[in-house]
Amino acid sequence: MSRGDEFRRGWPTLSAAAVGVGTGVSGLAIYSAGLFTGDLGREIGLSAAMYGLSITLLTFGMALAAPVVGYAVDKFGVKAPTIAGALCLATGFAALGTVVHSVPAYMTAMALIGFFGASSGPIAFTRAVSSWFDRARGLALGITMMGMGLSGAIIPVAIGRVIELEGWRLGYLTLACIALAGTLPTIFLLKVAPRSVSTPGTAGRSADDGDDFATIRRNPLYWRLILTFGLMSVAFTGLVPYLVPMLRQYGMSVGGAASIASIMGLAVILSRLVIGLLIDILRPTAVAASLCLLCATGVVLFAVGGVGFAPVLAFTLGCMLGAELDMVGYFTSRYFGLAAFGKAYAGPYMAFVLGGGIAPLWVGAVVDRTGSYTAVLYVVAALTVLCAVAFLALPSPRRVTPAPSDTRPTPASVNADL
Repeated sequence: MSRGDEFRRGWPTLSAAAVGVGTGVSGLAIYSAGLFTGDLGREIGLSAAMYGLSITLLTFGMALAAPVVGYAVDKFGVKAPTIAGALCLATGFAALGTVVHSVPAYMTAMALIGFFGASSGPIAFTRAVSSWFDRARGLALGITMMGMGLSGAIIPVAIGRVIELEGWRLGYLTLACIALAGTLPTIFLLKVAPRSVSTPGTAGRSADDGDDFATIRRNPLYWRLILTFGLMSVAFTGLVPYLVPMLRQYGMSVGGAASIASIMGLAVILSRLVIGLLIDILRPTAVAASLCLLCATGVVLFAVGGVGFAPVLAFTLGCMLGAELDMVGYFTSRYFGLAAFGKAYAGPYMAFVLGGGIAPLWVGAVVDRTGSYTAVLYVVAALTVLCAVAFLALPSPRRVTPAPSDTRPTPASVNADL
């Protein structure tokens, strides 16, 4: 089947997935949280440190729920878990806007939103899209994750306006309504490709074929994939929330730092498409490694050359940030098939999310200890180079053929080209 045929058949699911990711927990909760800090500080005494901890609790809740979500997707399909997660997400936003009146209640609500809203995240949507796309899977997953990038561009402006006009409580209620509205494309359009339509894999098998999870978790390749994406997250995501404060410390104005941050946002959207296309037509492990080296280069140039290279740093960070979850879905589906995709995806996804929660902590600790970002920059560069080596050490996904679940291959048979 050609790429054009895949898009002609799979566009309804692809559209629903992009909307679902954008209006799920990853698109709404994370990108909107900072809009409420000023009002919550005045109303309930939320400090900057407590806000930072609430984001950690949110991400840890998402990470802890990932195995449960993966099991639910494999057991019940893609619709029921995503709708349930969206309902929980909407309930959480409504609670924040109505019954949360203290810092402990806010922290609890954020943790619960992360855990119970996690199934509105990318796991089910990635599973559905992968079933319709084979030749263009990288590009399709990139388009799916663009929903999150567009949400990051639109939601802060829209909700910020609501807060200015009607107050922060109505802002949370508006987010609840958006989460509910996002379920409509899922209800009517999202579905897994039937076996008669699903695209064949490298050996002509149905996209529904693949290893069972008992086989996958015994496979050393699976644990290497988890470690690689965990390392990738720890390496660079901690620098993202510190980009503007770092530029300010280097002498840049508030407006200048904001302009540089916007470059990162544009790079996120662009890289979802470009990296997705490249992993379809080039060796995926080489593309991933090159992306890590590109980021390391941008970080080193900024460390050595200063603010003159700030646009390069923002662009390379945005490229990394825009490609991470696309690659998690791509590598997982190529290595292990789709039969147990939900449970398999949960491992590297959980590693990446946990790494994203830990990374800002180590960055902040180093900055507090040294008084500058210089050491952080060189550590980030070293870790991203190490991540590039880890990707190059992985086998090419196109040479790894998932076996049907009823054959239960040994780990050695899956790793024949390692």
